Amino acid sequence: MFKKGFTIIELLIVIAIISILVGVAVPYYNDYITDARLSVLKQNAATFRNSLNQFRGDNLRGPFAVSVYKGGTLLHANPLSGAADGSELVSGPIQIINNVPTRRQNIKYIPAMPVFTDPFSGGNITPPDIEVSEPSAYFYDSNANGRFDFDIDGNSDMSDSEFAFLNGDSNTEFNTTYDTILFFDTRTTAAVYAQPFDPTLARTPLDFTQVKIKDSSGNAH
Repeated sequence: MFKKGFTIIELLIVIAIISILVGVAVPYYNDYITDARLSVLKQNAATFRNSLNQFRGDNLRGPFAVSVYKGGTLLHANPLSGAADGSELVSGPIQIINNVPTRRQNIKYIPAMPVFTDPFSGGNITPPDIEVSEPSAYFYDSNANGRFDFDIDGNSDMSDSEFAFLNGDSNTEFNTTYDTILFFDTRTTAAVYAQPFDPTLARTPLDFTQVKIKDSSGNAH
């Protein structure tokens, strides 16, 4: 006795039904994945911004936005360079201790740089789609090299470091009434920097207090 099987028409009907169900389910699934990635991205961005606020509260300024050198030796990498210690939030703030720029490795604001995942492509968002902005401090770039230099001549004092200040007003010019000098040599005075007030020198942002993350659809988070 033979068992009755499916006819071609029945198989085609089943395949058609499955195709319809898949066609309906896949977009919902993709939307679910996108929404989940977007939620994680917003959470990581919020965590990063909270650590920025805490850092600024402790150090007056934001984390360095440029590479930092002491006596010609790299002390701190640009935060967008991809270096492991590229953010003071992870590696610890650089502070002046006994007139020496010193990294406080015991102070960590976040355990590691967060991974910002694009909600649409699923890939990692990297510079230039991660932008730092809103500096609270500036420096006079006496070497015109785009980096901040402590102890330019390497003689182990701070008296020839580039002049940096916390910007208390909005004109990026140093003003003794509103602005605060950063990193001065306490053994001498704040006025013995290499070229503190030369108006021809470029005033370069020293730090950042905000971050903007752009996904593949052009949305900023």
